[in-house]
Amino acid sequence: MPPVFSIIIPTYDQADFLKIALDSVLTQTFQDYEVIIVNNFSNDHTLEDVAQYDDSRIWSINFNNNGVIGAGRNEGIRRSQAEFIAFL
Repeated sequence: MPPVFSIIIPTYDQADFLKIALDSVLTQTFQDYEVIIVNNFSNDHTLEDVAQYDDSRIWSINFNNNGVIGAGRNEGIRRSQAEFIAFL
């Protein structure tokens, strides 16, 4: 059964802030969600940090948005499985 919410997080070279954002999501009382990290081919430790979360609800995709952040959001929407979308 698909989750209720898809939380879409576009990112580029913001691994430290991404970890804070993911930790915040994980502390929420509502738990029926997926987190889609749309990584614009970061040069930092973004993918390594995401891999440390042992949670099947959190996954990432690499997507070159050519500087258009909306393109990354739209790709996250295309990949989402939930009825409702939230951007973080």
